[in-house]
Amino acid sequence: MKRIAAVLVFAVVSLICLAAYASEPIVELVASAESAVSDAGRVVAWRNVGSLGGEARAVCGELRLSPDERSFEFSDARLELRLPDSARELRNWTAIAVARVDRPLSIGLLSSRDGAVPLAQFDYDENGALRFIARDRAGRTLRAALSVRQGEPFVASVVGRTDASGLTRVQLTVGDQSATASERIELPVWGERLQIGGLEFPNARFSWQGQIGELWFFDTALDGAELERRTAEAAARHGIDQARATARPDDSWNVLDRPKFEGEPDRELDADVCVVGAGSAGCAAAIAAGRAGARVALVERQKRLGGTGANAFVSNWEGGPGDAIARELYERMKALGGAGVAKEYPHDEIKAPMGLKIVDEKEPYENSLTRAFPPEGGYRSVAYLPAAFDRAARDMLAETGRVEILDETTFFQAEPNADQTRVESILCETKSGGILRVRARVFIDASGDVWLCRALGIKTRLGVDARSEFGEEGAPEFAALTLNAIARCYLIEPRENPKRQEPVDAPFPQCAYVSGWLDGPRAVNMLTSLPGASLAELGYDECMKRTEAIVRAHWSWLQTQPGFENYELTEIAPMLGIREGYRVDTRYVLRESDLAQGWENQPHKDMIAVADDPCDIHGEGGVLTGVKTAYGVPFRCLIPNGSYGNLLVACRGAGFSKIAASSCRLQRTMIQLGTAAGLAAAWAAKENGEIDKIDVDALVKRIDARANYPIPVKK
Repeated sequence: MKRIAAVLVFAVVSLICLAAYASEPIVELVASAESAVSDAGRVVAWRNVGSLGGEARAVCGELRLSPDERSFEFSDARLELRLPDSARELRNWTAIAVARVDRPLSIGLLSSRDGAVPLAQFDYDENGALRFIARDRAGRTLRAALSVRQGEPFVASVVGRTDASGLTRVQLTVGDQSATASERIELPVWGERLQIGGLEFPNARFSWQGQIGELWFFDTALDGAELERRTAEAAARHGIDQARATARPDDSWNVLDRPKFEGEPDRELDADVCVVGAGSAGCAAAIAAGRAGARVALVERQKRLGGTGANAFVSNWEGGPGDAIARELYERMKALGGAGVAKEYPHDEIKAPMGLKIVDEKEPYENSLTRAFPPEGGYRSVAYLPAAFDRAARDMLAETGRVEILDETTFFQAEPNADQTRVESILCETKSGGILRVRARVFIDASGDVWLCRALGIKTRLGVDARSEFGEEGAPEFAALTLNAIARCYLIEPRENPKRQEPVDAPFPQCAYVSGWLDGPRAVNMLTSLPGASLAELGYDECMKRTEAIVRAHWSWLQTQPGFENYELTEIAPMLGIREGYRVDTRYVLRESDLAQGWENQPHKDMIAVADDPCDIHGEGGVLTGVKTAYGVPFRCLIPNGSYGNLLVACRGAGFSKIAASSCRLQRTMIQLGTAAGLAAAWAAKENGEIDKIDVDALVKRIDARANYPIPVKK
């Protein structure tokens, strides 16, 4: 009876297991002494290969069993096995891995590729993101990525499904974090071979730098229940804390992570208008509001005023229109010896792709005011020194007699009224660590990252908009978290005996945009230091840490180029150059059709800024497309949707689609937005802070944005 009972129990357990796991992997690699075939301590094969049969052979490098015999340690190693033709045409598939990564650019946790296309690859990129990427023969690319901490073991899964229309969707999951992506790609994306732990190219060999304990590959998309069971059991077998593997490090930049403050502030300040952020738009807003008679509090977390230009050292106004405040800033900076109109400097000796804009004292400011119709010899820009902008802005603010500058003061909490119709006050931390409450009748979010709007729970957008969102022909069918690249800039100056930068082992682009003086200071922008998504995946502090090494590697190279041998690195920007972040949902969102129609054909009656820059998207999926004529930005792009009646937004996070934002995010355009917001806020402060009570027609007439464009606008 006991024997029969035991058989029945075994049968029941088997049925339960069969019910739990309806799918069997076609590849199953499990690290253990029994699964390894070694030759004098060097692993040359991995026996467990599921239904493919045979062995996965180590064709290069070393594979060693870890001391606990639970994983293999890869060192410049690659396992390889053949993938059947039937598997290459997979429409649905799943990969699950138990692994640990020890350094960035760990290529080939699971890879299959025939050259550059097609390819399917599960890896860990140079930006610290666990990634699945697929590319078909036409170059269409599908990418999903998640942040996973180095040195922490994890269990990851990626599930792919392709429907009859050719739309492929993937979901990458680690613990309770998921990333999804979709694209219409043509099969196959899987190559003839599966490679585990590395890739080999004609001139380079890449390897997974870390450990792999288990790996499964299925020819079906596992359902949620089975996938969850398998990954949970794998985590339990290896004692993996998934939360620890995916935990983001503390990020000092993200003010929204701070616990809610409920005590009494150390100081309170009353104002008519409070501007959060003293970048290009914030400074202009405070100047305009102060000149219009409002008492203004200007909150800025950095030491210098000027935002990206003065703190990220993107100290260059690209060609394009600016308003009266921009001109006054320029004239004051020039009087300080810290600004000038720059044009392309011919430098045939430089082999790398490089823009070199050098100040020409004979060039008038007017030559810098268009991009779509540049003067002879190409468009002009304005180069300036960060310290000069800070000085000029402070002088202009002080002269109003109405602006209190609260620099090195960080906004972190919004305080709306009970029915959430007004922002009553905000809380800030001062440079001494004290807590400051600022009360105001009107608030302007000019923070770039729109911290105030996000703290209030106002709807925002991030990344690529789906075509259906704004009817943009240039937008993809589906939304995606693809962001403009991040840049870390630096300043250089000539020296008689310049310090030489030692080579640094960090990836960097061999290109640059340099602006400044022929024999004087220059700002260097390498254009792309990190992909834009790195900010979301790694956090601001980690991006700062990594980009410092990238800057030094870049300067080590640039210092060897003609014209830079006698220069020395003097300062690395204290802030990242962020081209794109969250964008606020506003009453009107500027879109691709506005750029195409141009000023004369746009149907808006409330345009308060003019621009003519091309759409400029750096990094993955980038385009650079010119506009045919100048276009306008409506005032409604500065009014957030929702219930708050005393709030405006004026910065790169205002009401733009991704495509439109890539054109109008330039500093002089932001100054125009700030001027309009500051004047509107001062007027609204006299109407109990209600934005909707101001005379918009009068605002448009007073701003007269069209007058800022120096040539006729084409119809």
